[in-house]
Amino acid sequence: MKRFFKVLGSSILALIVILAVVLFTPVTDPDLSAHPQPAGSYADAVARIDAVTATEATMDLQPEGRGIAMLTGAHSAKAVILFHGYTTVPEQFRLIGQAYLAQGYNVWIPRLPHHGMANRMTDEFSKITATELREFADASIDIGAGLGDELTVVGLSGGGSLAIWSGLERPEVDHAVLISPLVHPLGYEDWQLPPMVRALRLSPVDIWNWWSDELKEKNVQGYDYPRYSLKGIGALLALFQWTDARGKPPVNATFTLIRNDGDPRLDGAFNEGFVTRLVPADHVKIVRIPASEGLGHDLVAWQKHSECYPKLTVAYQYLSKAMEIPIPDPKAG
Repeated sequence: MKRFFKVLGSSILALIVILAVVLFTPVTDPDLSAHPQPAGSYADAVARIDAVTATEATMDLQPEGRGIAMLTGAHSAKAVILFHGYTTVPEQFRLIGQAYLAQGYNVWIPRLPHHGMANRMTDEFSKITATELREFADASIDIGAGLGDELTVVGLSGGGSLAIWSGLERPEVDHAVLISPLVHPLGYEDWQLPPMVRALRLSPVDIWNWWSDELKEKNVQGYDYPRYSLKGIGALLALFQWTDARGKPPVNATFTLIRNDGDPRLDGAFNEGFVTRLVPADHVKIVRIPASEGLGHDLVAWQKHSECYPKLTVAYQYLSKAMEIPIPDPKAG
């Protein structure tokens, strides 16, 4: 009997050590370094967009769920890639894309992996992986590189995580605009996130939550999705984890961070500390939205059911300031 308990104790200790190594060290973390294959010309970039469009035409997507290309018809001095948020669709950025197009930019708003499905109760978000997101960001920047001489990348929330990665990993990016990027959810200590992200990424099961009780009780409105997958969030947070762990390499891009102190989901102070730690001070601009403005998380969505719609004019004024382009009042007319 003594021998049995000795073996059992050794086995439990070994299991604890293995779990500690897996969850608290990067031994199982995927390599999320860039694999660039930039388009060599405008025609090459358009051909890649056409290939994406052809693939999406075979998928069961909602009309607003497809990638949106806004092109001038020729290589432009500037181009922009817009990464929409987690559990939403490219349509979210249509008005901002049109504002960039009006300035002579070529614009590509790609659909994030496993997004845009016609079924708004889809389980697709559970399939998102960090490696797939890296491949998606790489492919998007590859297209942008062929659309213009200078490349701006904009991302909201989960798309902001992609924009951070793109600005740090891809030298083709000249400017990254981060709108409340998904870096540090409120309610967690710094040390809790790395093991949590690893646990979510490696877990064979997923946890689903509703974005709000209202969405749970009512029919889904607009193009957004009422539920979110924790595995999907873990995949997006893994991008932040990668960029944080890579240290402070040379940075080509300038960064603009929109910090919304009234955001009910994300820690704006942490976001600012993270960006200013990795990016030289002369490469960073902070646009701070005080909590007193009463703006929610999604500053971009412009449909009447969106959380910021009552104060959408104010939200777009801050966005216009951050992006340094005139964006028409989305509520005018």
